[in-house]
Amino acid sequence: MVRIEDIYDSSLKLDTFAFLRFLITEKFRKKTIVTCSLRGRSVVLMKMISEIDASTPIVFCHMPNIYPESVEYRTWLIRELGLSDIREPAENDRGPAADDCNHSEMLWAENPIDHTRAYMTLDLNLTLSDCECWISGVYPGPYTDAAGPQVTEEGKLIRVDPLASWNKDRVRGFLRENDLPFHPQAMLRNPEPTTENTETVPTYHF
Repeated sequence: MVRIEDIYDSSLKLDTFAFLRFLITEKFRKKTIVTCSLRGRSVVLMKMISEIDASTPIVFCHMPNIYPESVEYRTWLIRELGLSDIREPAENDRGPAADDCNHSEMLWAENPIDHTRAYMTLDLNLTLSDCECWISGVYPGPYTDAAGPQVTEEGKLIRVDPLASWNKDRVRGFLRENDLPFHPQAMLRNPEPTTENTETVPTYHF
């Protein structure tokens, strides 16, 4: 039986890469799944996983509408890192099982015309139904000053945020060292608003 105390203790003793390897190849072998977006911390996570076990299931979490740049960037990352099990979130999620709690990630929904943003919830109960360890790496929010990897017991799953303590400089340094570029949209600054009607424009996620 897996005890969350054991997982937490291991997270304190091991560096990020070694902790991920412990989860993926030892403690939850073939029972681990990873959720990612295309932000910097997600790319760091995918790079490490590609070196541990490139067949680890990775679910790309996104809005129904995706920027063309996102499709290109994702395709490049998958090819560059050699990731072999890429999945989409299951459609028509019916909520948590009777003996479990709801599992979800938060995403930024963006209007591509006026660039306003709002959070949306992506339910992942069906997507995560066959795993025991969920490595959560979507990172929609700002960087924090967390002390280390966050390990929580979320219903029937062990949920792990392995890069909780990584600040912006550390992420950028890792990407530079490994020749991994940021998403093109992430490099935009102060986009110019337009006067087009935005009421019927679908939201996107990059």
